[in-house]
Amino acid sequence: MLAEKFRKIRGLSWRVMDGIFKNMWDYKFVPVEIIARDSGVEEHKVEKVLKSLSDEKLIELKQTEYLGGAFTFLGLSLYSLNRFVRRNVVTMLGEKMGEGKESMIYNCMSEWGEAVLKFHKVGYPSFKKVREKRDYGDLHYTVLMVRSAKNEFNALKKLYGKVSVPKPYGWEGNAVLMELIDAKELYKVKLENPKDVLNYIIEEVREMWRLGIVHGDLSQFNILVSQDGIWFIDFPQAINLNEIESDEELKMAEEILKRDLTNLVNYFKKTYRLYVDASVVVDEVLKSH
Repeated sequence: MLAEKFRKIRGLSWRVMDGIFKNMWDYKFVPVEIIARDSGVEEHKVEKVLKSLSDEKLIELKQTEYLGGAFTFLGLSLYSLNRFVRRNVVTMLGEKMGEGKESMIYNCMSEWGEAVLKFHKVGYPSFKKVREKRDYGDLHYTVLMVRSAKNEFNALKKLYGKVSVPKPYGWEGNAVLMELIDAKELYKVKLENPKDVLNYIIEEVREMWRLGIVHGDLSQFNILVSQDGIWFIDFPQAINLNEIESDEELKMAEEILKRDLTNLVNYFKKTYRLYVDASVVVDEVLKSH
């Protein structure tokens, strides 16, 4: 569906979308006159294009004291894909690999070969709710999708080469382009050496903590396993300790790390009857930063 809709969009529509994207951090619904100014398209044509994109469910139109437009998830995803295509980074979109509440994932061909393109659906509030409200105020929810994708890309960039994560290739809008890993989620695999795997996972989480990253949502659903190794995925909720501004935020980050580790220890206890004291593990990891 994404590829079909992408092929239908013409040059004028992309220019109008450019005008929305440039200004989505300043307006919940970007006014037609602002879109016209930044896209170089006349106002009456902008209105026509917006109505057409709205019919396709790519743009949300709102008439208040002015007519304005904002992306839908689908519209932002197509626009983000187009930014990769313009740069010749993504050359072909493949099959949809999965879709959930949080993201829509496709495989694709890129300048690095076969890759994964992940479109973020939600903007995570994370532990920085108050600051986020201050920074983003009453902006459109799609702004948070962009922030979520950027957050994941930055976390992967910081970790790659030091922790086992997919190689990040690029970020545009709400989309992250990354290495394709041929492996299954931990919960789908019957491990022959669960103790070794748990120890490895704890060591990798410790290394993330040393590097100043907390995953934020770690579980058996976002650890990939194959005969070649173990990988950690899904970092939109990642916390960068370098961005923490108060003792209260540090304490919350430590609590989230504790939750991540406790989730994993409990999974191995329930699935493999492997008994490890989560509080001891948490204390040892915390000491390493």
